[in-house]
Amino acid sequence: MRRGLFVLWFALLMPVWAAAQDTAQPVQTPEPIPTALPAAPASVIAADALPLLINARTDMELLANQVLGSERPIGWSGSIDASDANLPLLMRLDLELLAGQMLGTNTRPVGWFGAVPSSVFAISRDIRHDLELLADSVNPANVRPPGWAGADALMHCDRATQSLVTLLERTTAFRLTVDANEPSFCSLASMQASRVVETGLPAASGGAAAAVAGSPSISGQFAVAFRTRFGTQPAGTIPVGEVITPVARSYVQFSRMMLVRGTGFELFIDYRDSTVSDADFEALPNIDNVSSTPSCTAAWCG
Repeated sequence: MRRGLFVLWFALLMPVWAAAQDTAQPVQTPEPIPTALPAAPASVIAADALPLLINARTDMELLANQVLGSERPIGWSGSIDASDANLPLLMRLDLELLAGQMLGTNTRPVGWFGAVPSSVFAISRDIRHDLELLADSVNPANVRPPGWAGADALMHCDRATQSLVTLLERTTAFRLTVDANEPSFCSLASMQASRVVETGLPAASGGAAAAVAGSPSISGQFAVAFRTRFGTQPAGTIPVGEVITPVARSYVQFSRMMLVRGTGFELFIDYRDSTVSDADFEALPNIDNVSSTPSCTAAWCG
């Protein structure tokens, strides 16, 4: 009898004991098999052109959103594939489609470069130039939609100015000193670069002095600077040789006052105290059309 009870007891407890043994064993988690992430496709676009194209695509879409909303012209690619060698051409086509939709098939802004066979960088530069012109056609000058990436202010200028400034900066010690926010940036950049060529190219190894050679500078021994175009509120005497950037002039009859900028100052001087020629002075824009804030923090300021 006892033997039978023992057998029954063993039969009942055996499954419980076996289950306990199973749960006591540590769970073996299989090691994850490492997998390499696919490499990003290499760009076939020149390194100096790719950032231009990326920013231009962003701005082109912003402008299209502003004018067309979510719609896009027929044939629009919207491409930003850096692995596609045809990306510059596709973007040029999109820009022309957008201009046609905004202005008309055969209408383009004055100064439009258009599609011209050239290097990838030059095509990218031309896209930026024309995109800025197109943006000006629907916005006040230099006013852009929020998020606008933009580019070097020099790319707003005509090809001759761009090429001349770029050539000088690559092959000589010349450096453009015009304020990028200046409304007359392109005309002032052209004037500064042209003067360098006309008065002699600075040597590439000439150091700081050579870098400013040919740039407009102070030539008068007593070049008094003023805070107003009327020659009132003198601010001090600018040293001979100080480099200046002509900005605008007074259009009052017989006035010789010229607004200039330099290191630590923005003031009016008599242009005859500088190396600015009569012709260059006459070509300056009207001070009434230029935003200015006369100030002086240079060491010579009175």
